[in-house]
Amino acid sequence: MSYRIGDPPASEAGNSSDEHDLVLRAQGGDQFAFEKLYERYNSRISRYLIRMVGDDGVGCELTQETFFKAWEALLSLRDPASFASWLYRIATNRAYNYQSHARLLRTIPWEDVAGVDVLSVAGPESQVEESELLKLVLARISPTYRPCFILYVIEKVPQREIAALLDIKCTSVAKYVSRGKEEFRQIYYRMISQAPENEGRKKR
Repeated sequence: MSYRIGDPPASEAGNSSDEHDLVLRAQGGDQFAFEKLYERYNSRISRYLIRMVGDDGVGCELTQETFFKAWEALLSLRDPASFASWLYRIATNRAYNYQSHARLLRTIPWEDVAGVDVLSVAGPESQVEESELLKLVLARISPTYRPCFILYVIEKVPQREIAALLDIKCTSVAKYVSRGKEEFRQIYYRMISQAPENEGRKKR
């Protein structure tokens, strides 16, 4: 099992030059301006939330809740330049609230995650089995580490940008990513050892 080493490629384009103006206009009640912001961030927030909660439908619902909350609370945003990080914090809180009420961490749709070099498997049947296992493993990573793990390993967002998005220190991002990876490895090997086929071998 291996992870790609080094800084990931740059994430999707950040704030454009007109974003500051769009936020100010939206704060003044311009719904068209807010729709532009929605179009700009909807896909990113939806992807992030689906992976946070492990359910496409719930992730889409939480995305709508996130933007509804953002529209309601837009006047509380003092710095328009911080719109992206403010929106991600709202999304993260939505995910945590959902998980707290559900009290169940579901699986992540791993087949939708492209380009994550976790391990190599030979044969299509083994690939299907490993894909299902990886869903279960990722679903068991601590909620504390999961946002940073998803953004860095899957979304390939640089650590400095993750710190800004989640409003945490850069050192915390590095720590959470590292611990998330370690949890992933430990859970993976533990589940492998507990697989029915391995249990059968132990009894022989």
